[in-house]
Amino acid sequence: MPKFKEFIGQEVLNLAIGYLAGLLASNLVTTFFVKRGIGNLWGLTSGRDALKRDTYDWLLFISSYVIGLAVMIGVQYGMRRLRGQKTETV
Repeated sequence: MPKFKEFIGQEVLNLAIGYLAGLLASNLVTTFFVKRGIGNLWGLTSGRDALKRDTYDWLLFISSYVIGLAVMIGVQYGMRRLRGQKTETV
């Protein structure tokens, strides 16, 4: 039973960190860019740079990937330090 609780605890931590990384990436992209659309007169009334839908989606995907990767590496490094394991240096 303790292994099961530990597994559930780790999964909750992983999902929470992943969710926060996704929100960070989404907020980062929407802060600087907006999709062209009828709601903002194809970007004419927006104070931010307007991008095509495909470009906006790719930018969101790439930023999510990079931020998620950085968060996962940081968490892995932090967990190894907490457990007292050696971290490899290049």
